[in-house]
Amino acid sequence: MNKEQSIVAKKAMSDWLSSPFELGKAPSIIDCTYEFDLHELHYYVFRFKKNLLSKWLLGVCGGYEKNELEHCGHVFSEFKDYNDGTAYENAKEIVEKIRVYWMNQSNHNL
Repeated sequence: MNKEQSIVAKKAMSDWLSSPFELGKAPSIIDCTYEFDLHELHYYVFRFKKNLLSKWLLGVCGGYEKNELEHCGHVFSEFKDYNDGTAYENAKEIVEKIRVYWMNQSNHNL
């Protein structure tokens, strides 16, 4: 695990969630629970709470090349419940949806 990269990913996830189009504020609690590699990029899986009494939700941040501190823009949450048993698969699905979206966008611009 690249400690500095995981810290940067946590901040990026929190910043994304703070957007007025998402939570509108930083999450009350956010923890990195998993990390994985996909398509030669590194990703971090987060669980977070909107407020202290809310349920855990899933988010993913990444698209980091080895030892880089800038992600490729794959920061997202569908604000679905976090389940430790399915978090990895759910995060991979989010990344694949983001990749398909951007590939379709680039094809439309050709």
